[in-house]
Amino acid sequence: MIGIIQQVLLELLEEKGGDELKQRVLKAAHVDPSINYRIDKNYSDDECLRLIAASVEETGFTENEVYALYASAFLKKAQALFPRFFEIADDSEGFLLRQARIHAVMASGLKQQEERQHVNDKFSASPIEPGKVRVIYRSPNGLCRLYQALAFEVASLYGDEIEFDEPCCMHKGAVHCEFIITWPNKRQEVVHG
Repeated sequence: MIGIIQQVLLELLEEKGGDELKQRVLKAAHVDPSINYRIDKNYSDDECLRLIAASVEETGFTENEVYALYASAFLKKAQALFPRFFEIADDSEGFLLRQARIHAVMASGLKQQEERQHVNDKFSASPIEPGKVRVIYRSPNGLCRLYQALAFEVASLYGDEIEFDEPCCMHKGAVHCEFIITWPNKRQEVVHG
């Protein structure tokens, strides 16, 4: 995973519980306590998953609570580092339709083509109709709940309401996760418009 993922998680831990909490999580995840994650470098997916699991264990929060806190922290960091991503989207639907390309742009700093392709292959998003988007998530990391938290946080950022459905999920044996994201207010406008 691109280092910004782990970097934001460690910054969040430090914000919530100081360096002591961050060090406990690093130790529980068996990660070098002096690590300095870079946003232009790829790191072991397994290491990131261990950090997430250790964060849940050490904070006492549920996995979904960690994801919600993380989503908020990640979007703040992304807005500071990449404001143009947010400026070019009129609403959360536009942003989430571009999310796969944004993900690819963030991976463009990786030196190895194979690493970039691995990141690029994780997501695709396509419109079904106005106010309805299909997202396919193919990562073996199985972080579909994190994606859901990020989608809701993006919607909140733009002042939008969304509904989120997951017709198939890798955790239930599917080959990929599929998300159907609906903007009910936008769909009503289209129907009545």
